[in-house]
Amino acid sequence: ANANTLFERLRQLRLTIAREINKPAFVVFSDRTLRAISEAAPRDADEMLQVKGVGPSKLEAYGDRFLEAIRNAT
Repeated sequence: ANANTLFERLRQLRLTIAREINKPAFVVFSDRTLRAISEAAPRDADEMLQVKGVGPSKLEAYGDRFLEAIRNAT
């Protein structure tokens, strides 16, 4: 999947998670961070941590689901 397609998929996932935790989408990841994740397409937690805007707490909270979505999209 190209970065734009991946971005859309991750945006949908972000919305789903935001609804589950009853918080605005930007609390999960900002658009800028989501775009960076889409472009980097990290394959594991270490790679995801390299993305600007992804810290240990967000990785812990949401990393697995985003990594799974990336794997399924590529």
